[in-house]
Amino acid sequence: MKRKIEKVPGFDEIIFENRNKNYGAYVLRKKYAKTECLSILFGSILFTAITILLTFSTEKPGHAKDEGTIVILNLDPVIPDLNKIKIEEPPRPQPVAIKPKYQVPVIVEDSAAKSASFAPVDLIIDSIKDGDVNEKLAVTPRVDPVVPVSNEPLIWVPEMPVFPGGDEALLKYVNANVTYPEEAIENKLQGMVIVRFVVSPDGSIQKTEILRSVHPVLDREAERVVKGMPRWKPGKQNGVPVSVWFSIPVSFKLNYR
Repeated sequence: MKRKIEKVPGFDEIIFENRNKNYGAYVLRKKYAKTECLSILFGSILFTAITILLTFSTEKPGHAKDEGTIVILNLDPVIPDLNKIKIEEPPRPQPVAIKPKYQVPVIVEDSAAKSASFAPVDLIIDSIKDGDVNEKLAVTPRVDPVVPVSNEPLIWVPEMPVFPGGDEALLKYVNANVTYPEEAIENKLQGMVIVRFVVSPDGSIQKTEILRSVHPVLDREAERVVKGMPRWKPGKQNGVPVSVWFSIPVSFKLNYR
């Protein structure tokens, strides 16, 4: 009994079993071995042909003929002799006169100054008529012009007016002489009144004004206290007593118990 010999399928047949084998990777794998062989054959033939051509085209050393190279120069008859050409120098720039920024002044003698006579010399000549150098001259003392003092009150002077006893005495005087008006107490009026007044050169109080008003009743009381103040030490300007404006606050406050 003979054994049936079955042909074992190849690797490609196993992979592409039950698949389309008319194109694609199956066809490429089938033609790969043939294509590779043809590529190697054609590459070897091409390399051999190039090597042979290069071998025959290259001349062996010692057989090359040395030939000289001849260079022919033709001179253009139009070009003149270079030694006869004169190089013309460019014209030099003319110097420009620069005017000085500052001109030195010219000193000229004044003929009128020589003939001018000075007052002090003329006075000496008129005073000493006999030529006695020991004669004493009458010297007129210099009198400083008196600057009239303005009657308008000043706002500030180097020496401001001072109440007798200073600021502490001024506060005590105001607190001791202010009488709270009954009308202001009934209407519960309170606040700070600022009174402006003028301290005259003799220290008396003049021209009282209300700079800050609270109520006419309180304003009149504050103004009454200021007008009744004693004479102040007047303010001075350049040592001269002058009229100066001065301001003080008079506070009205109710104490509720």
